[in-house]
Amino acid sequence: MTMISDPTVYAITAGVYAVALAVLGGWLWQNPDQRHPYCLPVLFVVGFGAVTTGLQALGVGSIAVAGGSINVASVSNDMVGYPALYVVSALLAGASRRSIALVTAIPFLQVLSFNVASVTGGTLALVAALLVVVGHAVLLSLYRGRIWRTAADCADGRRLLHWKSRNLLLFMTGMLIVYALLSLFGVFGTFVSTTVSAYMGVLIRVGFAGFLFVNLDAIVGDGADGDAASDPLRELGSTVPGVGSGAD
Repeated sequence: MTMISDPTVYAITAGVYAVALAVLGGWLWQNPDQRHPYCLPVLFVVGFGAVTTGLQALGVGSIAVAGGSINVASVSNDMVGYPALYVVSALLAGASRRSIALVTAIPFLQVLSFNVASVTGGTLALVAALLVVVGHAVLLSLYRGRIWRTAADCADGRRLLHWKSRNLLLFMTGMLIVYALLSLFGVFGTFVSTTVSAYMGVLIRVGFAGFLFVNLDAIVGDGADGDAASDPLRELGSTVPGVGSGAD
């Protein structure tokens, strides 16, 4: 039986992203502006996924590194996508700038570490893989500790949405990490590895976006006045060094 080629898998995946982008973008167009700050970053993640996966389908971005190869488009997709989703979840809790910085940096470093592990071997690969696992444990600790305590100050609807979004994201990325580590040890064949990676990438990005979009009433309904005090995203953007606390 002939397996579907990697470029075909990427092309199909890019098409799924494009359809999701069109549907979510159309939905966003019909909704109030006050919802856009939470939707646009997630919409960008889906759109960026479509572009980078399309480049993979065209064979663009592959470079040889340390005896192996990585695809710059794929790595860029992960380095942008996962931090952005974690940031949106943290913003729903009204997290501080310090927490936002941490949940941005940790997934970025996890992606970097995994790609180091995928093109190296021996001790360096093991250490890099261990950093991926430790990073997820730290994220779990942050979201269940510092960020959750901050969420206690949010309205009930927003706090529930944050709780659901963080659980969804931590679970799905945790499953991705398990799969990715198994793939490092050659448990899966090339076709299975490519297909499962593409599927999980779509599931996380589009799944999170769809979940957020259908639950936005929790944000709009709780932000009664629509002022900065009820909008963590606006508050974060207006906070500069020397003005406000911004730290836990």
